[in-house]
Amino acid sequence: MTKIDYHQLLEEFEEKIKQQEWVKGSKLPTIIELAKKYHVSVSTVREIYRAMESKGYITIQQGRGTFVTFSAINHSEDVEKSSFLELLRITEFRTIIEPAFAAMAAREAYNNEINLIVESAEIMKNMALNNEVTTSEDLRFHRLIVEATHNKYALKVYGDLQEDLKRMRAYTRRPHMVERAVQYHQMIAKAISNRNPNEARMLMESHLQSNSELAMYELKDSNSL
Repeated sequence: MTKIDYHQLLEEFEEKIKQQEWVKGSKLPTIIELAKKYHVSVSTVREIYRAMESKGYITIQQGRGTFVTFSAINHSEDVEKSSFLELLRITEFRTIIEPAFAAMAAREAYNNEINLIVESAEIMKNMALNNEVTTSEDLRFHRLIVEATHNKYALKVYGDLQEDLKRMRAYTRRPHMVERAVQYHQMIAKAISNRNPNEARMLMESHLQSNSELAMYELKDSNSL
């Protein structure tokens, strides 16, 4: 058998619990049994168990044994809730900055940039009608607006958000969220095309607040399960 080290064995044991090979409430093999099975010292397994206990995977009960306390199902739900909370934080920040970007674009955009913004809104509409994933076009629409501000600081701030936004799009692909986004994109594009900064600002703010409200609804709904 290939020699296995502390970190490999720790990872393997944690994976057994995550994959529910060792389920919540079950009693784990003794330290001696695992030491023999994996050809490692008793002290190595003991340290692994201590590490797992500190992480919340198991509980060591003197005289009774070691039991799994981690629930893979609950962990998945916690990750989902955590992601929705992160989405809310990002949307709150976007609600502060992006309405200003939309107003700036309505004032500063070149005609060819406005055409691209209008075109993007139409592309996303057609993608939604065909049940296609709109993620990339959604991100492109907002990026085009930021680029149309011709403000390097706006570009820098939005550039830093790109990766987080891509990751969060998994939680904004609900059908009702996509449909509402399509409607707002078209209205925002029209306001920018009409060179109406106040309307562009107002619509972008409403768009992002709508996303926030829908995310809060999803989070509340998941909490009630």
